[in-house]
Amino acid sequence: MLTIGEFSGLSRVSTKTLRYYDQIGLLKPRYVSRENGYRFYDASQLHDMLLISRLKQYLFSLPEIAAVLAKKDDVYLAGLIREKKLQLASQIDNQQHILFLMEQDIEKIERRENIMQSNYLVKTVDFEPRNIFSIRQKMALSEFGEVYGKLYAGLGKNNLRPAGPCLSVYYDEEFDRECSDIEVGVIVAEESGEGVRRLDPGLCCYAAHIGPYDDFTPCYTALAEWMESEGYTVSGPAIELYVKGCDAATKPEEYVTEIYFPIKK
Repeated sequence: MLTIGEFSGLSRVSTKTLRYYDQIGLLKPRYVSRENGYRFYDASQLHDMLLISRLKQYLFSLPEIAAVLAKKDDVYLAGLIREKKLQLASQIDNQQHILFLMEQDIEKIERRENIMQSNYLVKTVDFEPRNIFSIRQKMALSEFGEVYGKLYAGLGKNNLRPAGPCLSVYYDEEFDRECSDIEVGVIVAEESGEGVRRLDPGLCCYAAHIGPYDDFTPCYTALAEWMESEGYTVSGPAIELYVKGCDAATKPEEYVTEIYFPIKK
């Protein structure tokens, strides 16, 4: 058997970490002396330590690793690694987008431009009334895909025909990414039916955002500044109309979203 020091040297993990793993039940020594409390490990436990280190490298949490060690199921482990791979790919995409934005800002600064200056063209319009099929509920932004799945399932169930793009209506005055009162919908041809209503906010100011859906804040800011300068106030919930995007043929940087604020003097 190996002493904790020997096991530490072979596994390249500190004795402090090994004691902590013992304390939380992640990797317990094979034998602990009753006389002096010394910990001893089997050489076979080096394989478990290698797996722990590998899964930590894959950004598994310690409870997730504990579950893997307890199950000893390769199919289960492969499924978890696939999930982590997808999460990491999404994070990499997000970081690449941030790098792209940083490069744009660097170029603007070098041209002596204000990186916070918006280039949105704000207009007023009498919003064209539309019939929509929609679902309204409290949700996190991360649940959009799931809710839109329910929306399109409802279209088929109620024999409704899409006649325009998807949209979202935000009812809360305060924004909470984890829980907001949001209505998601799609423009339909039918004028009545379960879940169908008339969307008619009246006079609005609007601007078009071109690019990914991850941050509409600059567009919202431009609209808020315009309303303040023109003496308007918000008279209803904001509407996002997804004119172009959400399909495999369109790149995120080519997405077009029209953002509307109902207004009044």
